[in-house]
Amino acid sequence: MIFVYYRLGSDFLFIAIILAVILSFLSILNANKLIGLKGYLSVKSLTIQTSTLMVTPIVALIVLSIVIFNFHSLYQERIPHALLVLSMWMLVTNSMFIYRNIKDKNLNLITTIVLGFMSFLAAIYLTPLDRYDKLFNSHYYVIPLAISLVFITITYINLIRIRKICLSI
Repeated sequence: MIFVYYRLGSDFLFIAIILAVILSFLSILNANKLIGLKGYLSVKSLTIQTSTLMVTPIVALIVLSIVIFNFHSLYQERIPHALLVLSMWMLVTNSMFIYRNIKDKNLNLITTIVLGFMSFLAAIYLTPLDRYDKLFNSHYYVIPLAISLVFITITYINLIRIRKICLSI
């Protein structure tokens, strides 16, 4: 019975890691689509949007840190959970931002829609702590922490690349 539970948990982890790789690839691909439109985008609008997308997660992280450290226990469980859900919402907003800016340019929007939809479903599914615990039990908290840090890093790298390339005149 323990072996079946362990095997089931490792299968979910494998699926989560594969999903993370796919989402990371789609995120980079979508940022490249937007970067390819340099010169066709409104610089002022892009500046405001990228600034908002870069500042909002930092504010959310500060609020989450205060809430977790002051009102909760089980830090080793709640911090990776909060970061994973935050990173999923970052991917959703990043894909919405890219969709908003490329929808009128006759580009293939399927990767942007797929990224947004998959990230949205993952964020909704993983938000309740009990579902998160079913997928990542206490032995595997380093995996969601690593996945979330990779997502956050990729999102910020994409936004910095967009700002650097599209906003340079």
